[in-house]
Formats: sequence, C-alpha cells, structure tokens
Amino acid sequence: MLASFISSAHINKNSPVPYYYQIAQILREAICTQELSQQEDFSFPSESELCELFQVNRGTIRHALQVLENEGLIYREKGRGTFIRRRRLELDPTTLVSTSEDLRRRGWTPSARLLSLTLRVPQPHIQKVLDLHPQEEVWEIYRLRLANDEPISLQWSYIPQRLTPDLDQKDLTGSLFNILRKDYSIHLQIADQVIHTRPATSEEVALLDMLPGSPLFEISRITYDAQANPVEYLDSLWRGDRYDLRVKLNIS
Repeated sequence: MLASFISSAHINKNSPVPYYYQIAQILREAICTQELSQQEDFSFPSESELCELFQVNRGTIRHALQVLENEGLIYREKGRGTFIRRRRLELDPTTLVSTSEDLRRRGWTPSARLLSLTLRVPQPHIQKVLDLHPQEEVWEIYRLRLANDEPISLQWSYIPQRLTPDLDQKDLTGSLFNILRKDYSIHLQIADQVIHTRPATSEEVALLDMLPGSPLFEISRITYDAQANPVEYLDSLWRGDRYDLRVKLNIS
C-alpha cells in the first residue's frame, strides 16, 4: 500500500512551494494511509529510490526526510535505511486513568522502572497543593514508564507519607493507582492539571532514548480522592515524538 501510494504521487515543479515540502507532504500522507502494526516499525523506500521517483537530487530528499524525522514519523539508521515509526500513542488529557491501564487498553504492555524512592519534605508549592503541615514528609517516587519496553514517560509522584506509611514496601513497577486503591482504600476521582511543552534536557534524552532537542509534553497534576482531599502531586514528561494529545470538544 505504501509503495503504490508513493509511486502514484507527483510533485508540481511549476508550483512556488519548495520541492522538499511537497515531497514531505506526499510521504506524510502515504505514512498515514499505511496500516501499521503496534509491534514493529516498517522500512521506507531508500533515498535513491525516492530521488528516481520524484526526479530530484539527494539533498532535496534528505531535506524532506529530515522534516518527517523531526515530526517523529520516521527514523534513520546508518547502514540500515529509513523506517516508519509504529503508530503514535494518543494521550487524552481529559480522562483520569492510570498510565498502566491506559496502555493496556491500547494493546501495549506497560511497565515501569523505579529510578528512586525518597522520603522528604517537599518544595513549598507541593506542600501548598497537598495541604501539608510544616515539615510533613512525602514519598517522592521517580519512575521511568515504558510501553512494550520502549521508554515513553518520566514521572515524579509526591504522596503524603501519612496516607501511605509503608509505600516503600510495595512493588512500584506496576500501577500506582491500583496500589492506592487496593492497599490504602484511596480512590482517585478528579484532578487539575497544566500542560506545556519544552525541549528535553540531555539527561531526559538519555533516559527516554530521544534525539537531542526533541520536544516533551510536561504535565503537572494534582489528584484528589472522592472526598476532594489532595492525594498526589504528579510531574510527568511525555515524549513529544511518540505522543499526540487528543481532546474531544462539545458545544457548550
């Protein structure tokens, strides 16, 4: 399907639109029509094949491919070629659901790597939003979240120690939502969150296996139980090259 779509497309050499931009748009549409498995990446036509197809030089093709790579649609490996990334994940910022459960619904296998667990007095803004007493301690849980063993998110959770006194004895490589519900009878119901974007730092690039300068979604969230008591403050980073935000809108 991908090859036939590309072979039937042509650029307009009389158009003021640059050749590389037209080619990038054709390839982008071809990728969107390709039925991609969630489990594997697919090879892409070579640079020489694309040069012959569109009758342009290699520099123009490389420029078009760089656009698609920056968008997270493809990646290139020296000596192997160009590949279409498997389907991007969608993050619904309007639904409160555990990361583990969300990934399972989408057919992915979730896992987590515990990077650190610390009992500490948090920063003032966290003390305020969690309605803590002076010097009250929280668990700071720093985890790397994975989907099918691919790093997708870094998360810092802050939970009052008085609510979860032996949290350090739990298996934090699974769903924190489930631990709160099953072990502490805490049912998370509502949340307030703020989303913005920024480039990844060198440390984040290494942990998330991203290209330098790749974009991140940064989400700060306060989660409350059924009685509207604050339970968790969460800072999370999501790969902008692997995640899209999807929001359903209704006319008010």
